[in-house]
Amino acid sequence: MSGVLSGLFTRGLWESGRHVFRSIYARQYGDVLGRDARRGDLVLVCSPLIPPRLLDREGRQQPYIFTKPDVPGMAYSMSVAVSESEIRAAKYLSESIAVNTGHSAKLVADTAIADRRDISFVSLGLTSNLKSRDMINNSANDFVRVEVDRFRSQRSGKNLVSASQTSDFGLIMKISPSNLHDRTWICCAGFGEWGTSGAAWYLARNWRTLRSKYRKGSFAVIVRVEPQRDESAEPVVMAGSGEEIERYGRD
Repeated sequence: MSGVLSGLFTRGLWESGRHVFRSIYARQYGDVLGRDARRGDLVLVCSPLIPPRLLDREGRQQPYIFTKPDVPGMAYSMSVAVSESEIRAAKYLSESIAVNTGHSAKLVADTAIADRRDISFVSLGLTSNLKSRDMINNSANDFVRVEVDRFRSQRSGKNLVSASQTSDFGLIMKISPSNLHDRTWICCAGFGEWGTSGAAWYLARNWRTLRSKYRKGSFAVIVRVEPQRDESAEPVVMAGSGEEIERYGRD
């Protein structure tokens, strides 16, 4: 009997310790991704795209426009399409959230929450994502202006990075929107697909580094990513304020 009681006591201590450590990790994780992340209320936002409308020779709409490389001679239809990079990005972040908070994240389309502001989210994709656009245009964004092929300093317009033929670049930006200071808005957004998924990989794997530098504060990180290699993402710009990001600007 004493052995059984001892075993139960030991197991109870182990479970209690595990709960304490999970609470600590969740609180630290929430410093970076916001307190809604540790409550299970963080939203991952993808940006489905509508395929082009193609007509056959008789002028009838042709719905079967998607193909697969390993299935020759076949075509498929789809009302909307989601980038594979956003699927990878959502995978990195959803796994990270589950491991560090014990909660799952909600994955939604940007069009479904286009008019909602009083939420915390991580938007995946740059100008194609309506919530990334909301972030970039919010007055709390003191970091980055976005153009088709470059990121610029919000304050001066100086160039931070330009698109490259050999590398992609991804932006990880965190702000609290101007009139909703208890919410957290984050984007993982690249010029191309690998910039988006590489940014999400970096955020998921290096949140402790970001916490050590910025605690609960806003920040902007630009990562360089080799195509086909999300795990190659490395920061080339890291700033916790508009003043700090100005130091990276070039005329």
